[in-house]
Amino acid sequence: MKRCILAILSLASLLPLSGCGKDDGGNGGGKGEKTSYTKSFVQVSTKNPSYFQLSNGDTYVPIGCNVCWAGDIETLERYLKELGENGGNYARLWISHGLFEYQTTYGEVNKWGLGNLDRALYAAAKYGIKLKLCIEDCRRIDPTWGNNSNVKTSYHVDNGGPFNNITEYITTPQGKAVYLDRVTFFHDRYGDDPRVFAWEIWNEMNAVQVPEADIIAWNREMIPKVHNIFPKNLVTQSLGSMDRDWCFQFYEAFMGITGNEIMQVHRYLDEGAPLAICQAPMDVLASDAVETLRTYGHRKPILLAETGGVEPNHSGPHRGYANDVDGMILHDVLFAPFFSGAAGSGECWHWDEYIDRNHLWWHFRRFANVIEGVDPVVEGFVPARSDQSDLRVYVLKGNNVTLVWCRDVNNTWETELIDGVSPAVLSGKQLDLSSVLNGKNIVGVETYDPWSDQWGALSASAQLTLPDFKRSLVLKIKHK
Repeated sequence: MKRCILAILSLASLLPLSGCGKDDGGNGGGKGEKTSYTKSFVQVSTKNPSYFQLSNGDTYVPIGCNVCWAGDIETLERYLKELGENGGNYARLWISHGLFEYQTTYGEVNKWGLGNLDRALYAAAKYGIKLKLCIEDCRRIDPTWGNNSNVKTSYHVDNGGPFNNITEYITTPQGKAVYLDRVTFFHDRYGDDPRVFAWEIWNEMNAVQVPEADIIAWNREMIPKVHNIFPKNLVTQSLGSMDRDWCFQFYEAFMGITGNEIMQVHRYLDEGAPLAICQAPMDVLASDAVETLRTYGHRKPILLAETGGVEPNHSGPHRGYANDVDGMILHDVLFAPFFSGAAGSGECWHWDEYIDRNHLWWHFRRFANVIEGVDPVVEGFVPARSDQSDLRVYVLKGNNVTLVWCRDVNNTWETELIDGVSPAVLSGKQLDLSSVLNGKNIVGVETYDPWSDQWGALSASAQLTLPDFKRSLVLKIKHK
């Protein structure tokens, strides 16, 4: 069998990047100095495992989206630049996509794809972004399918590969060895790399047409082995959109696998999905996905790792995107998961057809503004709700700071983007947070309008009269 790691290959000839790109203040080099952000690895917080920390001890809240590929590397570098310059610090790449795939012909190394991955890692470090690298997204092995990262034509025996079908790739000792060769290749090339947020085993692995028991057994075996190859990086897995009843059993089984360090969930606004929650307002369907994972009882960080809007049954980007010039879907994607107990912002799909096309990168800065100076680990945030008739009120109760996100119940993707109803100005809204704050001594209340980027102040009280706003408003309440 041809091996993925070829003895004739000189890794040095491919010019791997040994550094981490631009540093952030030069505070990582001297003895006794704190390691910089750039040189620090992302870990699960040792103080509060619902959140992340860096290996230098700082809390890390991932803010970003999927930027899995582009038509060319220059465009992808621009996406990372836009994200980083607008407050983002995280993105996801599929290194099995044709732009990056290192083995387009089985047993031979594609230097062009590796060069693109080098450039992506360099750009990520330059703009302060940690990358989640998805190792594989194959769903079929077929000799005639054509150029598609979901289908590995080069792995089929008719094209010189070792397998007749995807089942052999998943279930046989040879298939597992080929997968681990793939992982080892990236370790040999990049080593332990702090530019990597996490290694994702396989995209939406329950979409692979192999029996469920075989997929679960594969993950229980392979996740620890990938950990051994990348001991300093996080390792995680992903499943398809949580949009039908059978998903729940699959999700619950995967979230508890030892070594799966992040509980990730995918869920989309999908009018063709069997679950009614997938047609709900964006904040509701996103919050529900996070809440579902919280019920499993594992102390791990949660991320809504793929979300957004699709045409029925994922047949294309949602038709509402064309009208969403203000980015109300993206706003809900970013805020709702975090305010429901996730470890970071939600991670939107359609970075090209939606975020970039509608010039919505500024939304990441608005989310970053809200959490600036707030440490979720120190605060020990506990998510709660304090809804009223016309507002969904999401609360993160902290030790010293409580964050509140108010969302207009009458403004939804359907009313604004399909029916063309502009968001109303909400005036004089009353909000009583006495039961949430439980008699805490309030020392200050700030308001933040993420649509106008304006901060304000209210009297230090649990009974508040909110300033005028559209769609949503954030409160930052300081207390003792």
